[in-house]
Amino acid sequence: MDRVVLKTMSLPALEEWLAVFIDKPFRRRQVRSWLYAKRALAFADMTDLPQALRDELEQRAVLMTISPLETSGGGGDGSVKHLFRLSDGETVEAVYMPGDRHPTLCISSQVGCPLDCTFCATGLWGFRRNLTQAEILDQVIRLMASAPAGAPHPNLVFMGMGEPLLNYNALLGALRILGDGDGLGYGARRITISTAGIPERIRQLADENFRPGLAFSLNASDDERRTALMQRAAKHSIRENLAACEYYAERTGRRVTLEYVLFAGINDRDDDAARLRRLTRGRPFKMNIIPFNPGRDQVSLKQGPAQGELRRPTPAEVERFVGKLLPQVPAVTVRWSQGTEVDGGCGQLRGRKLEEDGVAPPDLSTD
Repeated sequence: MDRVVLKTMSLPALEEWLAVFIDKPFRRRQVRSWLYAKRALAFADMTDLPQALRDELEQRAVLMTISPLETSGGGGDGSVKHLFRLSDGETVEAVYMPGDRHPTLCISSQVGCPLDCTFCATGLWGFRRNLTQAEILDQVIRLMASAPAGAPHPNLVFMGMGEPLLNYNALLGALRILGDGDGLGYGARRITISTAGIPERIRQLADENFRPGLAFSLNASDDERRTALMQRAAKHSIRENLAACEYYAERTGRRVTLEYVLFAGINDRDDDAARLRRLTRGRPFKMNIIPFNPGRDQVSLKQGPAQGELRRPTPAEVERFVGKLLPQVPAVTVRWSQGTEVDGGCGQLRGRKLEEDGVAPPDLSTD
């Protein structure tokens, strides 16, 4: 028989499927508990189930959809990047990042990314496919299983490979299970979705019953410069996206984070600071300034006003720019990227592995 992938099902659908061959409700609860609360990695781990039932589950179902392929760790901040193999041979990254109070898991939503932002290694290798709901959930479960003993419950950020809102249905299905007490039991405030900006999807997510935190990748103070940095992501204007973000804040009662990757000499000028002050004044936003985390290859921009090599700013340059924003821009935080010593930027570990396997990046110039 064809085996069913368990985590592709909603919790009600899972209950119906289990009821076909497990007549005792407490046994069905045990299976569900092992699937999510206890985060079993194999049916053999479900030790309070009869052996015959474990064998039947093995025959009928797939428990895990991803398997560990490689890790990159040992950086000074304790971050560990994981590269996972999917059932079709594709690969995807996820990162475990320790924190002062809670660790953070950085989760991917797609294999590759169709947006091809200039500064992101993921887009260099093109877009392969969306991840399934199960593949999204299994990243969380694998990373939680790899966490140090006694580590606090982690926060989740969908800031890994891919644009989450371009894989909306699988993302929403995963969020519902993440937030359900019979699933992984996450509160919406423990999860953040990062998007390059799809206003209609931002508004749609704002109208769902489960509404996580939202981060919008702004990265420039004007549309011309943003297009140079994020050509495909800049289909919608900054004003359209900020209007959708305002709607999200109104629906959720939570401020939206504006992510601003800072490039020395590109988007850190006085006129950039002035425009950001105007864009954010009196609006329900907070801002994360993220000094650029370069890969091994230097990238240069040649479009419009954004010309020059993409370079990581020095701490002094960051401090100067933040000083130009305050106090008018609300709640400015500088977030130095974690994982810079472990190929921590999106797509860097996967890209290195593809290069080692002799795979060349596709030609995206005519896409």
